[in-house]
Amino acid sequence: MERRCKLGLVLGIAAWSLLVAGCSAIEDTSSIDRSEPQKVQKELVRDYIFKDSDTTLLTEANVSNLDGRLLELARNEIFARHGLVFKRKDLQSFFEAKSWYKPDPNYGGSLTVQEKKNIALIQKVEQLSAHNRLEQIWEEDYHVLEYPSDMDHYKRKDAWVDLDGDGTAEQIQMSVHEISEDDIEWQLTVNQQHISGSMRYPTEYFQIVDADINDSYFEIAIENYGEDAARWTEYYYYNGHSIVPMGEIDGITGNKEAMNGKGGVNASIQAYTLQSWYYLEEFHLDKDHLWQRTPKAFYAMEPPTPWIAKVRVPLYKSPGSKDIVKWVEPGEKVFFLGGDPEKTGKLRTEEGSTGWIWVQEGLLSGTSQDINDCFDGRLLYG
Repeated sequence: MERRCKLGLVLGIAAWSLLVAGCSAIEDTSSIDRSEPQKVQKELVRDYIFKDSDTTLLTEANVSNLDGRLLELARNEIFARHGLVFKRKDLQSFFEAKSWYKPDPNYGGSLTVQEKKNIALIQKVEQLSAHNRLEQIWEEDYHVLEYPSDMDHYKRKDAWVDLDGDGTAEQIQMSVHEISEDDIEWQLTVNQQHISGSMRYPTEYFQIVDADINDSYFEIAIENYGEDAARWTEYYYYNGHSIVPMGEIDGITGNKEAMNGKGGVNASIQAYTLQSWYYLEEFHLDKDHLWQRTPKAFYAMEPPTPWIAKVRVPLYKSPGSKDIVKWVEPGEKVFFLGGDPEKTGKLRTEEGSTGWIWVQEGLLSGTSQDINDCFDGRLLYG
């Protein structure tokens, strides 16, 4: 099956100091929870990433689909059981919240045979993940991101991971079936529960992420690729008896780079009004463990795009204002700084003056012309 080039997480692993630091779903109504949104008990915090990693050997099915944050926590969890006091404040804070953690300043790093083998396996996956991080593919727009080609071979269609924090691993499976050249169906199974969907270019595996390290749940992320530059990620969590859809977020976000581990994610979203550009949108988990957008009044274009005026264009003091702060003359260079992706944009001239433009009823503010006839150099893709 041919698939588009895919749109994260550098982890150093060497000596001891690095060892310890560091599309709409087609849902099966018999297995998806259709009740009122789940009242997630945020006060519940899971005890372990892997409950028995000190005595039981982990397998590739346990670790291959974990994101970078979970891999790092799982590796350091083995040391934390022995009471290691971490130099990194975030790791120390994470393990201090566990009831079983007893700091031992005198711990010297001794490990059992099983623990050494488990650390070696986790490190192996961390090294593979380091080569499968999101990359900037276009210097004109920092937020056009893709994974490198064919570096995800270690990812699996099945996993055994405790998703709901009850101490028992769930059996997770994903199957992908090509229905036609332009239609691919996937099915996700957790224990005996199922959800399915139809996409054009879905990944053939799922990512297991931890959107909020201070609650009991891990999440399942399925990243999808549509026509041209379309990318989006669908999220699900397992509440102990059913698969619960959490929402869909634009961009490729099922990775450590996009998630902050504190209930937030930054998504790379495409806008079209003033030019084709990507901006970062913030989402957060609400009390029902569903993704909600956190809107802003201004989104930055990074880096600013140079435009050349083709006609005389006024720059205004603020969006919707009638106060002109500067006239841009034909042939003059300006820089598109970003704006509201729906309508308005902020420009800066070469001498440093700034002002606003907007599009209304297809025409650029202060002119009687389409924006395509007003500026050269605008990014047009996707």
